[in-house]
Amino acid sequence: MPGKKSGSGLKSFFKRRNILVFAICLIISALFWLLLAFDGYYSASLQVPVEYINMPKERMLIEKLPSQVDITISGSGYQLISYWMQPKNAKVLLDGRNIGTRSSGNSTLAFLTTYNGIDFFNREHGDVKALNISPDTLFLTFFNRGFKKVPVVLSSELNFERQYYLTDSILIKPDSITISGPIARLDSISQIKTELLSLSKINKSGTYQLKLIQEDSLLAYEPSSVEVNLAVDQFTEVIFEVPIKIEHLLSSDSLGIFPSTIRVSCLVALKDFSKLKPSAFLIAADAFDLRNSRAKSLKLYIRKSPKYIRSIQLQPESVEFIIRKK
Repeated sequence: MPGKKSGSGLKSFFKRRNILVFAICLIISALFWLLLAFDGYYSASLQVPVEYINMPKERMLIEKLPSQVDITISGSGYQLISYWMQPKNAKVLLDGRNIGTRSSGNSTLAFLTTYNGIDFFNREHGDVKALNISPDTLFLTFFNRGFKKVPVVLSSELNFERQYYLTDSILIKPDSITISGPIARLDSISQIKTELLSLSKINKSGTYQLKLIQEDSLLAYEPSSVEVNLAVDQFTEVIFEVPIKIEHLLSSDSLGIFPSTIRVSCLVALKDFSKLKPSAFLIAADAFDLRNSRAKSLKLYIRKSPKYIRSIQLQPESVEFIIRKK
């Protein structure tokens, strides 16, 4: 019995050794095959980015140029493997000076062959060689470029904290921009809107950078954004007694009004509070309104008031009168 176990162990040992030898031989054979395979020449296809230079500046394309093209490259197995692992920022350079054109109406049909891109690629990548490129021709449509200056319009949703308001008009810098693009497209553009400025509980001044909404990808904006300035301050109520001036009174008449002064209330920013005086207002009763014989009172008009106040109110809004003939 012990002899049988020993013989069985030897057979198992030789069996494992044979499998190991076979595996080693198989690996060595595969390595030799790979070495021979890599030593041969092969071709492969790949996509590479395109860079365009010297494109016409006075004309513009109606369509977008492709950002990538397909090329077929060849080289040894070693070179292709090395290239795939480290592509060295491969790209194809296409020169706008090689554009051929043919006029058709108000547009220009153009074409650009891409074979020159092969030469550039081969100069930059000496280890592999580009055989062909697809597409071999790019077809383009050019239009005459036009320019137009249009105003900028602010899109906003502004909500102020209680007693806080704008102290001046909203300032947009610049308030107009120059747009360029196909002339036919420019004719329909009368203004450019900003992105929405949405603010709540505003209680201080601020400056905001807003992008311009570009609804047509064929149009170029210069600049592409604007600066919006909001001048904000806290307001307080001010009340004055202001005398009423009578206008257009005939020299032969004497007009008595009741009351002779008016109560004027308004809101003023704290920064302007000290300079606001009753003399800044001119409130008038127009005797010309007496042409209406049925009038029982005269309406009051605000002929002058400061630009920096808000919510001006008169109390009362009309006065009674008595006409005395001289």
